[in-house]
Amino acid sequence: MKVRQSVMALFGAIALLALVASTIVGAHPMNYQGTVISAGPAKLAIKTIDEKTKKESTVTFTIDRNTKVKRGDRLVSYADAKIVANERIVVIVDMDAATKMVAEEIRLGAS
Repeated sequence: MKVRQSVMALFGAIALLALVASTIVGAHPMNYQGTVISAGPAKLAIKTIDEKTKKESTVTFTIDRNTKVKRGDRLVSYADAKIVANERIVVIVDMDAATKMVAEEIRLGAS
């Protein structure tokens, strides 16, 4: 009986570990680096260059109330960030989110 209980406990622990691991791996963030083309109240367009193909492309992101914006090390509002054309930028997007291309975080250089 003790062996059976130990085996069942082991299987339970493995199942719990698998559940935790799948939750951690489930989030699939993608970083886009480039320069700003335009920054509107709810949309942001940047120019990126694919590292493998060296091909330039424009990527557009939706900005919502949950988008975090960092100017240097400071957290600022999207409006207070005063994002301008040709500025270097990093945009982080959760590729597994229900709504695609919504910026989770924007990182800008210190001003």
